[in-house]
Amino acid sequence: MIDRILLKKYIGQSFLLFASCGLALFAFAWIRVWVVSLLDMGQFQTIVEQFREFEKFSPIEFDSLFTYPGRVGMTYDEPIVILCIVIWCISRGSDVVSGELGRGTLEMVLSQPISRARLLLSHATVSIVGLALLCMLVWAGIGVGVQTTSVKETVPPPTVRIPIIEFDLPLTMGEPETQTLHLSERVDVRIFAASTFHLFAFGFFVLGLSTLLSSIDRYRWRTIGVTVAIYIVQLVMLGLGKAAESLQFLLSMTFFSCYKPQQMTSMVAQESLYTPWTLTHRVGDTMLPPLVYPLILIGLGLAFYAAAIVCFKRRDLPAPL
Repeated sequence: MIDRILLKKYIGQSFLLFASCGLALFAFAWIRVWVVSLLDMGQFQTIVEQFREFEKFSPIEFDSLFTYPGRVGMTYDEPIVILCIVIWCISRGSDVVSGELGRGTLEMVLSQPISRARLLLSHATVSIVGLALLCMLVWAGIGVGVQTTSVKETVPPPTVRIPIIEFDLPLTMGEPETQTLHLSERVDVRIFAASTFHLFAFGFFVLGLSTLLSSIDRYRWRTIGVTVAIYIVQLVMLGLGKAAESLQFLLSMTFFSCYKPQQMTSMVAQESLYTPWTLTHRVGDTMLPPLVYPLILIGLGLAFYAAAIVCFKRRDLPAPL
């Protein structure tokens, strides 16, 4: 179903982009974990509590901000991470047909004994494997950051509780003691496995969408423009659905509602490592079992790829300019 020569060709074409995105994702995830160790959120807890009514706009519950796993898990919602994944998916997906047409190379490739479906699947193999590796690099950056970072914590002073008034009286009046410990003692990197899978499903949806649009369009710039426009409209629908109760129906119409890396981290922290992988029962305030959400994105991505193959096989390709 795939062609070895085409695989080498597509790997060569995408290597520089993959290396750039991969290096950026790995370094950012590592540095972000280090930045987390510099902030003592306990000092900001009172301030954050004043903005509790805006919690619905946050990708993470405010209570999770006061924990190391919650703050490290926010990496999956950072704009730089999302941007690198979207850049890879749109650039690779838009290159399948409209990109080759624009360069005038599609006619030469199809003049060889290669079917159109084989060409598209070969391209998809390189793009999907590259997407999976990029997601793993985010996880690896977090893992290296957790293993190499130390944090300082304030040791609560010994207290004695006064009966009747139920007041904790500290037994020491000096400066509070601090202790230094490795972040790995507070954060288990395995809890981000489900979040990494959600990031892959998110990218797979965008990759399939851009591939479908590429298979029906002639110009790559227009393919990229339409894909980005759909992405922005979906993002606006997410914001409106969260902002107004009367517009909450929009949340069920945007694929962003299926991207829930933070909820997966919270589930693991509250339940077990296997909770995000269940298909049989709901957890917390989710409407569906946790594993259904990424599977919806992957299912839609597969549908886009199937439609792209059908459109590409039936399409009357224009002559190169």
